Amino acid sequence: MDDQQYVYATAAVIGLYFCWQVARKRFDPFDPVWLFFVGYVQVYIIQALSYREWAVSVRGAELVTAANQRALWAIVWFLAVYSLGAGRIVARRLPTPPRKWSNTAVSLLSPVLIVWGLFCAGVFGGGAANGEFQSAEETLLRSFPYVLMVGSVMLIVSGRRIAAPQPAFLAAGLFFAFTYMAMWIFNGKRSPALIGVLATVCAYYSSHMKRPSWGTLSVTAFVGMLVVAVAIGWRNDRSHDRSASGFVQFLGDFEVSKILESLDITDEDATFEFVSYETKEYGGYLLMLDTVPMKSDYDGGANYLRMFSTFIPRILWPTKPLYGRKQWVDAWIAGSELERDEDFTSPAIGILGATQLNGGAPATVLVLAILALLLRSSYEYFRLHADSSWVQFCWSITFFNAWFMIVGDDPMTWFYFNWSFASLPAIVILWFANKGPDPGWGPSAATAAAAG
Repeated sequence: MDDQQYVYATAAVIGLYFCWQVARKRFDPFDPVWLFFVGYVQVYIIQALSYREWAVSVRGAELVTAANQRALWAIVWFLAVYSLGAGRIVARRLPTPPRKWSNTAVSLLSPVLIVWGLFCAGVFGGGAANGEFQSAEETLLRSFPYVLMVGSVMLIVSGRRIAAPQPAFLAAGLFFAFTYMAMWIFNGKRSPALIGVLATVCAYYSSHMKRPSWGTLSVTAFVGMLVVAVAIGWRNDRSHDRSASGFVQFLGDFEVSKILESLDITDEDATFEFVSYETKEYGGYLLMLDTVPMKSDYDGGANYLRMFSTFIPRILWPTKPLYGRKQWVDAWIAGSELERDEDFTSPAIGILGATQLNGGAPATVLVLAILALLLRSSYEYFRLHADSSWVQFCWSITFFNAWFMIVGDDPMTWFYFNWSFASLPAIVILWFANKGPDPGWGPSAATAAAAG
């Protein structure tokens, strides 16, 4: 049972950090460390406990113990770097954000993003939405559904501004935010729906420089788990028509206990024959530990080159490689319980699986330190300029990526996946639309005093 002791110790570290923050009255639900913890708990505590029997039988007790031990020291190391003062130093040296907020810019930009987002969700029909052939150009155009949420958050922040509230903007923003959630639940996509909940709550409260009460946080947590469970349940459902009326019937038959399945706490319904848990993040992590570098090579961090290569169009670089993908596939082919080929894709390996593929324990130390500094610097910038509408908007549509860092193919997937393409253009446009001629560096006197 030694392997489980490390899992419980990991849970204790996270629990103690939470209690410490609450006791010091420093708990902030918009601190990205909490979403980082949510993903960590899901993968390295809940999945580690739920899938232990399978893990030991397939990978052996020694490897499972080593995996859980690494998960423990990795979170301790991450928190050590995160808690140092380097993040505040970096934040104070970044450019000051725009101090004004243009409703005109929002009025021009948000309708475009909202209509585009509705098109991506298939509201206007055509292409894959109706099962028809979809051209490469249409596929690309439909690849950014999150722009609907970006436009909605713009409107929420504009509508909630303390200095110049706009009730019509707020109503429109909330309407389209809830529309976004409902559409992606209906489409069976759990991540967009959950992100919609998180972004809406953050925009609503941060625009007033407030934080939700514990009661509101509890409701938000329940709603977040519920939308995930409903989206997964509807995606796998075969007993209702795939229509609006069928979805309503499904909701009427939905059992709240299904939330436990979506959290990996209980086994899924025996609708499909069990094959393997290796396609879960924890299973992918074990596979990487068992395979790299003994049976396949490290990628040496080549995947992070995609942070740059992704933004170079293939029309300019037709032979552009997908950096790090070959090593990822090779590891799966070499270490999977099942037969895999070069076309294998999809399952995530989680942050620790990714860092193992990067270069083992040394890569884990390096990558987690960089991520801790990145997250803490971003959060300190948000706190330092809490009265800037641009910062409120930017943080609301990006802070959830701390969760994606844990559960993806690698911790920067969110950046070169569609989340960055969907949000960065709007962030940049609103920066220049609102920024005065003097760029300025460091916090203003007022925000510096407020940050204390």
